[in-house]
Amino acid sequence: MIEVFKLTAEKIKRVLKLAVHLPTEYYGTNKKYPLLIVLDGGLFFSFLNEDNKVIDLKTILDNYDKDIITIGLFKPRLEEWNISELNPYYSQDDEKVDTSYSYVYYDYIVNDLIPLLNQKYRFSNDISVMGMGLGAISVIPLLSKYDVFKKGLIYSLDFDEVNDLIFDDSMNIKEKEIYLYQGEKDISIESIDKFSKLERILTDNLDDKFIVDYDKDNGNEIENIKKHIEKGLEII
Repeated sequence: MIEVFKLTAEKIKRVLKLAVHLPTEYYGTNKKYPLLIVLDGGLFFSFLNEDNKVIDLKTILDNYDKDIITIGLFKPRLEEWNISELNPYYSQDDEKVDTSYSYVYYDYIVNDLIPLLNQKYRFSNDISVMGMGLGAISVIPLLSKYDVFKKGLIYSLDFDEVNDLIFDDSMNIKEKEIYLYQGEKDISIESIDKFSKLERILTDNLDDKFIVDYDKDNGNEIENIKKHIEKGLEII
């Protein structure tokens, strides 16, 4: 079951589109469900006919054996604005990208959006965040800086335009649970090195609460990622 609506979000200076996937029996019960926030939601909710559609998360959730409320947050139209929202570690010299704006976006999600959604939907304190590619970058600071997020699902984190501050934040992630998928086949040596460093930090910090699927034989194409979506959902 899908509900789609838009919010005028003054703090982030744009209209935010949301897709909400509810359990089949949601309106027939009074129970609360785990909540999954999906960054760059247009990549996952392809049934909405977005130009950038990639993965049909609706079908995956419909066939999944656990009930979750899943909310996809759609990106702004301008790519520079999207980068500003999702990559606080942006390493390129681009005056159109403002890395400090990421935290304006994060604060809005935590302090305004989640409380607003909690008035509309019944979800528990078991709140997770998921992202792929650019959106995956934001999972690190959200887990590092905000207690509200208990778990993170990271798919094919895009290391190409990320500076080393991501490692400072990753070292602050404690008592959380993370699932991470990364393919090796189509990424640079530099990205492999960064992944290895991130893996070491998270392994040391989280031990058995960190699950990594590193695929040496495959890359980060959509077909590879699709196979791992449900594996990541298992931690919720």
